[in-house]
Amino acid sequence: MPIENQFHPPLISSQRHLNPETVRRKAQNFKVFVVRTVELELHGRRYRLLIDGHHNLAAARLIGAEPTWRGQPHKFERIMRRTPPDEFARFMINNLTDSDWYFVETGEVVQELLLCA
Repeated sequence: MPIENQFHPPLISSQRHLNPETVRRKAQNFKVFVVRTVELELHGRRYRLLIDGHHNLAAARLIGAEPTWRGQPHKFERIMRRTPPDEFARFMINNLTDSDWYFVETGEVVQELLLCA
């Protein structure tokens, strides 16, 4: 399991699918690779959830560039404000794309979130 650093909790995602052609095209053409994350506490532990920019992150890593990290979009922020924290955390735990939540750094599944889904 990745260790939190002093600046950020571990980055997790529930999207594993990446279109190699999209990653290649972005790596060739983009100068800025925007990646959106949100920090949330899920079952007593803080995580940084990758919510948008999976292909941008892969493209940046492909060419050795640093992505431009940004927070959540305004619409996402509004939903967070209107939803009680426990309910929002439950929603996010169960809101999977094409995979269980996994650590982006290692690909390892976040076991603590499997028990709750």
